[in-house]
Amino acid sequence: MKNYCTQPYGIKKTIPIVWIIFCAATLLPNAFASVVSPADAPLNDDQNLKTAQSLLAAGDYGNAFDRYRAAAVNGRQPLAQFTLALFYQNGWGRAADRKTACEWFEQAAQNNVPAAQHMTGLCFEEGVHRPADPVAAARWFQKAAQAGQLNSYCHLGNLLMTGNGVVKDPVQALELCRPAALQGSAPAQLWMGKFYLYGDSSVRNLQEAYQWFLAAAQKQSAEAFYHLGMMLAQGAISGPDAAQARQLFEQAAALKYIPAYFQAGKHFFATEAGAETNRLPAEHLAKAYVWISAAIQRSMDAEEVAAARAMRQQILAMMPPTWLAELDRKVARHLQPD
Repeated sequence: MKNYCTQPYGIKKTIPIVWIIFCAATLLPNAFASVVSPADAPLNDDQNLKTAQSLLAAGDYGNAFDRYRAAAVNGRQPLAQFTLALFYQNGWGRAADRKTACEWFEQAAQNNVPAAQHMTGLCFEEGVHRPADPVAAARWFQKAAQAGQLNSYCHLGNLLMTGNGVVKDPVQALELCRPAALQGSAPAQLWMGKFYLYGDSSVRNLQEAYQWFLAAAQKQSAEAFYHLGMMLAQGAISGPDAAQARQLFEQAAALKYIPAYFQAGKHFFATEAGAETNRLPAEHLAKAYVWISAAIQRSMDAEEVAAARAMRQQILAMMPPTWLAELDRKVARHLQPD
């Protein structure tokens, strides 16, 4: 059976809350039967969970959190443990706290929640709540994948591609990830593209990378748009195509893929001047300002931010001052949380 209840880099807060909980629940073996028997479960836990889910769907984070915590702390309600982790992961009604989120993900993972097993693999891979441990990460990705989280095979494949914590095997990395990609999983298709573009030299293939990124982009993957833009801008496929690359970077930026902000702004600013006016087209100048401003506010790359600030000063020297207030409002609206 196909399973699309996964995300490439973790659970996103933009996913409808009820769908997140549904995905976790449906992937539990026999709906918790292998974890909690009806005779052992506290009588009030089921009601706590039902009430908690209703409160969460209504956006009442405070009361929902209390209900989930009451069901989670006894150690016998894995769905409550997983959802509590999401509260800390996504900052629902409180400050985001990845360390605490990972601690709850691991508890839920130990209680056989496949989505939590995947997230625990990420936690160990990144060293969030414990020292980085690629061996433990590989073990959790394997457990999650065998329980139905097929995209976890791609994360395991990434460890195999680099030999991080496991014996390096680039061919096996591709074969592990391929089934989910062939089933139409955009995250898996994105991984396949990255493996073929950036992976071990023995398996790199630009045409394969392009086709997999294209498949993911057709499902509106922001990161896929970005990689396609980079391949076109750098002439990796059919020579440089500035106009198409610019469009792809803008599509990625519009979907809030942060690395695309600088590339979109840079490419709009690099547009050829109009033959009659000898000036940058007004629309492109405005877009250059918007995306470069977004890069300054969101990029974590110090060199990129410095380059964006310098470019912004050049844009301001060319842009009518009367545009500034409206364009700044556009930047602010775009950067608002979803």
